[in-house]
Amino acid sequence: MDEKKRGVLPRLVISAPASGSGKTTFSMGLMAAYCRQGLSVQPFKVGPDYIDPAFHTAITGRNSVNLDGWMLDERSIKQMFVRYAQGVDLSLVEGVMGLYDGYGDDPFQGSTAGIARILDAPIVLIMTAQGMAASAAAVLYGLKEFGKANIAGVIINQPSSPNHYRTIKQAVENHTGIKVAGFLPKTSGVALKSRHLGLVQSSETENLAGIVDRLADLMQDHIDLDFLLTTAKQSPLWDREELPSCQSEPEEMNIAIAWDKAFSFYYYENLEILRRLGAHLKFFSPIHDISVPEDCSGVYFGGGYPEVFAEEVAANTLLKKDIREKAEAGLPMFGECGGYMYLNRSFTRTDGKTFEFVGIFDGATVLTERLQHFGYLELEGLVDTVMFQKGDRIRAHEFHKSLIQRTDVDYCVKAQKIKNGQMVEWQCGRAYKNVFGMYPHIYFPSNMNFAHNFISRCREYQRK
Repeated sequence: MDEKKRGVLPRLVISAPASGSGKTTFSMGLMAAYCRQGLSVQPFKVGPDYIDPAFHTAITGRNSVNLDGWMLDERSIKQMFVRYAQGVDLSLVEGVMGLYDGYGDDPFQGSTAGIARILDAPIVLIMTAQGMAASAAAVLYGLKEFGKANIAGVIINQPSSPNHYRTIKQAVENHTGIKVAGFLPKTSGVALKSRHLGLVQSSETENLAGIVDRLADLMQDHIDLDFLLTTAKQSPLWDREELPSCQSEPEEMNIAIAWDKAFSFYYYENLEILRRLGAHLKFFSPIHDISVPEDCSGVYFGGGYPEVFAEEVAANTLLKKDIREKAEAGLPMFGECGGYMYLNRSFTRTDGKTFEFVGIFDGATVLTERLQHFGYLELEGLVDTVMFQKGDRIRAHEFHKSLIQRTDVDYCVKAQKIKNGQMVEWQCGRAYKNVFGMYPHIYFPSNMNFAHNFISRCREYQRK
């Protein structure tokens, strides 16, 4: 590939005026339609999301990568994007919430608009226009001008009639200069189910292949796919200086990854970084497997839905016993959010039924009616653990409807966030021997010390 072509990275960012406008449905359909045409499509997701990327991956056959404008600096975002965008026909970046929604009231920090600006990428907006006609043009004009966003096209979601769509299209194109590139009709059979923390996982979605196929049909029938692809190809050339080295260390140890329908919330890049640092990943199921994979020098318990599958998780007594024994022997383990819940003594549902979990920590997890410490936060290590060295800081995200009732105050981490203009602090995290757990999710690219800390502990264990 010549030097000029190296800088050509066709890309689109998909956004909306607000959550609930149809971003995920449209993103899935667009990915499916272009894949049906034989194009290679690299998916990305703005923000700290695990469920949407799993849908992306199922559709495109390529792992979806998170781009987070609050947890990562601009250079890291650019390098991560180009690492995965090279060599594909099209990169599609699904946004988060509304176009300018991110961290606090800053319209570009952690927002889709911020990522689009960093990537110098055209934006396609999908919007519902119930009860609107020319007012839809005013909304779009405001979104475009507020942050001087490069909105190249708009899709109208579920117009009430063909005449309604034509009226909106004329108003938008006449008064904003933004092309209306089609619409999504009201259609049954393509809705994705939700539960208390968001969409039901792709692995649990019945007839996902049928839904994806139907979405691709809708795109072909109602969306100007040629216009969107041409727009993506006309994206500005990429700065070749941002092309990163992908060199990895040779595999020198095994790290076990808990992975099944109860535990699947991992940033893909976290796993890739462990691989680059010399780890061979061995996946196992806390529901089905009776032991942690043999010859492992560490275990990573990611987030997920252990509360939904508590009965199945708790029933696997042989694995729980094996995990406790390996923890006593000093095997490094890291549990975050759902994985942290699993490492505690018990879990109690809202109906009062209690299930016994692993029990490395003696905390009792209970479901709550509202989110606990929801959103972005910063963490500081108070003591050395398998993940933190004392004083290490990292940005993180928290999203859960449960809390852990504990009998000690041996906290490992200080958490901070700005809430209503005020700094709020609390302590969290727990450690026992080489086991560490906490609710917040961390993204290794935000501070590579954390991946190195874990790998170093795993190497120490391997040597012993």
